[in-house]
Amino acid sequence: MSEEHYGRSTEARARRRRAVITVGLALLMVFFAGWYSMSYIRADEASRSATSSSTSEPPACDLDPSQVEVNVYNATDREGLAGRVAGDLKKRGFVVRTVANDPKQVEVTGRGQLRHGPNGSQGSQLVARHVGTVEDDPDDRERAAVDLVLGPDYQHLVDEDRAKAC
Repeated sequence: MSEEHYGRSTEARARRRRAVITVGLALLMVFFAGWYSMSYIRADEASRSATSSSTSEPPACDLDPSQVEVNVYNATDREGLAGRVAGDLKKRGFVVRTVANDPKQVEVTGRGQLRHGPNGSQGSQLVARHVGTVEDDPDDRERAAVDLVLGPDYQHLVDEDRAKAC
């Protein structure tokens, strides 16, 4: 065999080897890209099912105001605000336990805050439907009572028909 023939077959083998390696690397990249995107899809599905899974608490639409204990606190300098709002909530069927100035004495901005523990999350949603947009401020209390802390922008409860619509 001549050197020329030997050189061409070596070059041809080297080209084939490079092509096989290139195709193999390309297939590996496609495989890992697919695997990576599928892991995100599975994680997204898992988080969606976790947030939409049923809990032991009934949805806020299924709660009656008589099932929700509310403490109404005034965090403003408007005298008698907590008492007026507590009276309005009682008229709508809520169980009002405490009416006072905010015991935490923190500055509350906007319309107010709803403070509640995990057992009061559904009740706080129902109170929010009647009170309007307020800051949600969950804490670690075990009781189901909801604290409504009225802020400087609070004016009045939401229209009762609108609050009852689910």
